[in-house]
Amino acid sequence: MLTYRAVALLTPFSLDEARCVLGAFGSGEILVIEPIARGSVNSNFAVQTTRGRLFVRVFEEQGPEGALRETLLLGHLARHGIPTPAPLLGADGRPFVVHRGKPVAAFPWAPGNELCQASVTADAAREVGAALARLHLAGASFPDRPIGRFEAAGLAARLGTIPAGAMPDRLVAELESELERSLPELPSGIIHGDLFRDNVLWRDGLLVALLDFESASYGAWAYDLAVTLLAWTFGDCFDPELCRSLVAGYESVRPLEAVERAAMERLAVRAATRFVVTRITDFHLRPGATVGKDYRRFVARRDAIASQLLPAISRSW
Repeated sequence: MLTYRAVALLTPFSLDEARCVLGAFGSGEILVIEPIARGSVNSNFAVQTTRGRLFVRVFEEQGPEGALRETLLLGHLARHGIPTPAPLLGADGRPFVVHRGKPVAAFPWAPGNELCQASVTADAAREVGAALARLHLAGASFPDRPIGRFEAAGLAARLGTIPAGAMPDRLVAELESELERSLPELPSGIIHGDLFRDNVLWRDGLLVALLDFESASYGAWAYDLAVTLLAWTFGDCFDPELCRSLVAGYESVRPLEAVERAAMERLAVRAATRFVVTRITDFHLRPGATVGKDYRRFVARRDAIASQLLPAISRSW
């Protein structure tokens, strides 16, 4: 039975439109298209076809150049052994088509489950760290250097849009001060930039897919590690065992340099600052939005970096 449920989060995509647009990928007859109510940037859909299930993304902010760069990166990483679905190619050989003036890419559906924080074990943290390091090494040969979406100037501009009283004045001043500080030059390459638990899939206890590279860019590898530590090792506080295991997994593939270790506090503070700013602007202040990602969670992480995170990971060094 052919069905269609609801509309997209940002860009509408009807069943008839899907059949017309996605047919360029040679994916078989479109049976069902359903919007995925997640994320704050792009419109995402689950699409069932006669040849299997697809994940379809409408690039809401990136034009054709940005969409091409991201999809080429995903193809590059997949060819180099990173467990992420490679984009399907259209009839013209390009990894996206156009729908309502916006690029659209399609990927084979990656089966698997996310882990809740309570389910993250030391072994899982170690596997995530190792997967991140492999991603960094695989991306080193990617010929382009995508510009990051969350550079200090852009974050400062976002911070300037927050209405007075939306967060404590003291916190605003601290965030502004942090964004004015420059970061040290460190070993760099392609980074994921957003490797949270909902961007990693597991099956039978094994990591099977890394997803959602919309924040991928050229940046410091150790910064990416700091983001991942903030995402995976904090419940009510930083879990020392998870922290050490994630770093150990990373270093089993790519040992950190001394300069990276010395910079970890700065990098973690910058990462926490980024998510405080993006979460209050993307979720807390968005009209009609349901706050599912509270910026205050990253205020707590930022405040605990020196007293909890650093002592935990320093024991690995």
